[in-house]
Amino acid sequence: MTLRRALVLAGGLAAGAAVRPAVAQVLPAQSARYLLTTDAVDARALWVNPAGLARAVEASVGADLTADRFFPGGAQISEYGLSLAGRGIAAAWEHERVPRLGSLNVYAVGIGLGDEQFSAGTTRRWYSGFARASAWDAAARVSSFDGTQWSLVVRNVGSPRLADSTYWATLVPGAAVSLFKGVLQARGEWEVAPHTWRSIAYRAGGTVSLGHGLAVLLRVDLSPTFKRRAFVFALGFDASGSRVGAFTQASGGASEVDAVGLAGAFVTRGAPPR
Repeated sequence: MTLRRALVLAGGLAAGAAVRPAVAQVLPAQSARYLLTTDAVDARALWVNPAGLARAVEASVGADLTADRFFPGGAQISEYGLSLAGRGIAAAWEHERVPRLGSLNVYAVGIGLGDEQFSAGTTRRWYSGFARASAWDAAARVSSFDGTQWSLVVRNVGSPRLADSTYWATLVPGAAVSLFKGVLQARGEWEVAPHTWRSIAYRAGGTVSLGHGLAVLLRVDLSPTFKRRAFVFALGFDASGSRVGAFTQASGGASEVDAVGLAGAFVTRGAPPR
């Protein structure tokens, strides 16, 4: 198993959503809470960094399920969905349940072109339900010979915007470095709103390959003033024809878990390009 595949497993998977009266609550796509832009290299890259769609030589059929806690002592299934991917093209559907607003469906199609050294991609999303909208993401990703990776994602181009929303179209530059012969990947990214050049968030994390198809991901989300917003722990397992992953997100300690989720996919892998 390659480290690249181990990294894919470590993330959680969730859906994307957008609403006209509550944009700040649900944009960008929620999978951005769990995967960093240099993590995703399979169908999940559709929601996070579409340039990653060109990184995995595989075809997959996947599903995901997420539960969120919206009030102390209460939780509900907040989103679930399906995805298809192959030859750098992916399509997905997610169903989102937002408290007090209702249900929302999001449909996405994306394409990634390139190889391990350089790739670029784009995603188109459509929303229907209690709100209707659409948006674009575009991205590029570069790998150097020393194992360092660089990415740049432009998110939510054309999304509905509110004057008080923190989720206008944003830029997300990110980087990853490989340590200890690839056993550890350290990652970081910065999200900024270019219309005011105001910082939205900082995110940092690391992925450790445990061998035998197992990988662990740790991630912390920070506010523009570097106060912790959330902590994520994820565990993934990559078998020859499938992969599964689980995550939990907490805003505080273990007693303040905000979300848990499961994701899995049946996978057919091809030989990497020469």
